[in-house]
Amino acid sequence: MTMTPRDWLLTTWLVAVTVLSGWAAWDRITARPADKIEAAATGEFEELTVQRLNVVEPNGLNRLVIANSARFPGLFMEGTEYRHHSRKGGGMLFFNDEGDESGGMTFGSAKQDGAHSASAGLFFDQYKQDQTVGMVYNEQDGRRVAGLRVWDRPDYSIGPLMEMSDRAAGAESDAEREAIRKEMMDYAMARGGAGAERLFAGKTLEDAVVRLADPEGRPRLQLTVDAKGEPRVDFLAADGTVLRSITAQ
Repeated sequence: MTMTPRDWLLTTWLVAVTVLSGWAAWDRITARPADKIEAAATGEFEELTVQRLNVVEPNGLNRLVIANSARFPGLFMEGTEYRHHSRKGGGMLFFNDEGDESGGMTFGSAKQDGAHSASAGLFFDQYKQDQTVGMVYNEQDGRRVAGLRVWDRPDYSIGPLMEMSDRAAGAESDAEREAIRKEMMDYAMARGGAGAERLFAGKTLEDAVVRLADPEGRPRLQLTVDAKGEPRVDFLAADGTVLRSITAQ
């Protein structure tokens, strides 16, 4: 079909209007102050119900994850996720600038046949390693332990252990899973061990305790105030034998 001069004029006019409209819209967007652009991406809510909430950096790496037990994430190293072979429950995970898991908060409870258990913890991890500081609470049928714990951790990266954990999580039998767990322990022990608790300060059953341990995790000095309110200082041998005890008497 041959276009008439009138058709060409109408087409040219429509193209010009479209271009000018697009230019005007773009000019309004680019002229908007930065704070107005950011405000357009925010919102206010009276209530928000989610199963999992991911807080991420502009590059997509996690900074914080809050999730229920069904959607709780696994282990992370440099932004890669590996399945955990035994962790259950919900809570919160913290991440460093490299996308490594660097701590978290967990809490849970269970009841069965009239018995109950409960636990809660806030942990901070050593770089490329496991937890090094923790505030913990554990209870089993009214027998409670709560306090501050500090661990020594080796210098090697636990990245390979995360890969083994992922394999254990996908094991097709209990025997295969236990074999991989043994492989994990052997790997850790060949590189300096899995770490040792060096300090506990808190309450164990009825006693208030400050316990200091050697690099192998063996208690060597313990300050105790027992259920009767009596203070005591114990010096311990590596095998746990009390070498000397100082009381208020």
